[in-house]
Amino acid sequence: MKQRRIVKVLSGVVVTLSMVVALLPSPALAVQDPGITLPDDKTGHQIQLVYVETSSAAGSNYDTSGQIAAWVDQLQAWLQKQIGKELIFDTYQGKIDIAYLKFNGNLSYEGNGHKELIQMYRKLNPNTYHGKTLAFVIDQVRPVGETLCGWGGPNEGYGLIFPNLTFSDGSECIGYDSTTKINSGFSFPAKSLLHEIIHSYGVEGHVCVDTTDLMHGSPECEEAGVVQDSQKPVTFDLSERFYFGGNRTGVDLRTLRIWSDGSGLRRPDLDQGICWVGQRCVLSETTFPVQGTVQLQLKSGKKWIVVNSVRGVIANCKGCFKYLFENSYSFQKSGNFQYRIFSPADKKYRAYVGPTKVIKVLD
Repeated sequence: MKQRRIVKVLSGVVVTLSMVVALLPSPALAVQDPGITLPDDKTGHQIQLVYVETSSAAGSNYDTSGQIAAWVDQLQAWLQKQIGKELIFDTYQGKIDIAYLKFNGNLSYEGNGHKELIQMYRKLNPNTYHGKTLAFVIDQVRPVGETLCGWGGPNEGYGLIFPNLTFSDGSECIGYDSTTKINSGFSFPAKSLLHEIIHSYGVEGHVCVDTTDLMHGSPECEEAGVVQDSQKPVTFDLSERFYFGGNRTGVDLRTLRIWSDGSGLRRPDLDQGICWVGQRCVLSETTFPVQGTVQLQLKSGKKWIVVNSVRGVIANCKGCFKYLFENSYSFQKSGNFQYRIFSPADKKYRAYVGPTKVIKVLD
C-alpha cells in the first residue's frame, strides 16, 4: 500500500536523519554480497532485509554503514514501548542479516520492478526464501511516479521503502530531526519500514480514524479528509479494532506468529506456495458442474491416500462451473508433499484426476 512522503511543517534548518543516526551507537549487522542470505539463526517465519541499489542510486551504503540496522533497532524499540513485542528479523550469529542486490534500471509504482527484485532474491536463495517477508530498502533518487516513499503487498510477503526520494514541494522520505525527536528516536524511515512490513502481513488499505496511527496513508485518508498530524507521536491501533486486537483491515497481527517471543496462533499467509505445520492449508479450489464430492489425495509411497473429501457449494465466479470445492489439510510435520485432487465418476461424468503438485511445509 502507498505511503505518502513526510512534509516539513516547522521552519528552520533541515537536518536529515542520516546526520541524526550518525550520532547513535552503530548496531551489529552482517552483510552478504551479492544477495545470498547468510545461514539463518532460526527457523520459521522471519523478515529478510535487502538493500537495493538502482541505476540512480546515491551510493548511500545504508547496509554497510549500519543505517538499516539502526532503523530496525528504532522500530523494535518503538514496538516494545507500544505493545511489549518485537518482530522476528533474519539474523546470522546474532547480527542482522542484510542481503544486497543491484537492480538494472529504476523502480516505479506502476511497474513490475518489485516483482523482479523478488525473483532475483529467490533465484539467489532457492532453498531459504520460503516463509520470509522481504523488506527492501531501495537506494534510488529517481521518482517512482508518485510522491510516495514506499508500498507493500498484503499477504504477498514484501514491502519496500525509498529513503532517498525528494519531491518538488521540498518534502523528502529521509525524514527530519524534529519528527525523530517527537517520536523519541523513531525516525520516518523506520516508521515507513514498519508500515510496509505490516501491509505485507495482510493489512489492506489504511487506518484513517486517527491522525497519528502508524497505518495512516494515501489515498484513503486523504480522500476521507483525515490529514496526518506529524506534530504528535505516532500511535499503534489505539482502539485495538483494526490490525492489533481486531481485524477490520484484514488481519489481526496479534494472532500471527511474527513476534520474537513466539506468541501468536498461526503463521502469516504468504504468497509463496508454502504451508505451515499444524495450520490449515487450502491446497485446491476447483469448480465442477455437479455437486458430488472432490477428494484431496496425498502421495504415500506408491499409493494415493484420501485425506479430505468435500461437497461443492454454489460458485459465484464468472465463466466457471456451478459448484466450488475447497480442499484443505493440516500437515503435522514439515517436508515436501505430493498431492492431487480426484473427482469420482458418476452417471454423467467420468472420473477426473488432477495433476500432481508439490507443497512445501515449514515448521
